[in-house]
Amino acid sequence: MTITQDVTDIVGFDDRDGATALPRSNGELIFDAPWQGRLFGLVVHLCKAGAFEWDEFKSHLIAVIDESGLDDVCDPAVYYRQFGEAFCRLGTHKGFFDASTLERRTLVEGERLAHADHDHDHDHGDDHDHEHDHDH
Repeated sequence: MTITQDVTDIVGFDDRDGATALPRSNGELIFDAPWQGRLFGLVVHLCKAGAFEWDEFKSHLIAVIDESGLDDVCDPAVYYRQFGEAFCRLGTHKGFFDASTLERRTLVEGERLAHADHDHDHDHGDDHDHEHDHDH
């Protein structure tokens, strides 16, 4: 998916040839999932509103990328996880939210996602009788 037009004014927010370059395809920003575009839009909006300087966020993003040891950050699935981690670090540093609250919420969401994934993990063996698939 490409980014919507209302957040394409990102001059100064994209390091086109640097370590933090946003994932693109044919020059257009790309996102694998809606949350990635929302996260990007939120960070850009807060920066434009004066909540922080872009260089502050960028320094956290560079640190996260360096720590990950992953060279291929042009994959949106990888990049925006790092982008989110950088924003969490910035938010904690700036006092946007309490670190312990964020940590608890992260654990809750992690559990929820783990169970959501489990719900879709069906055993498709030789027995195709699905009447027993929904036993709890």
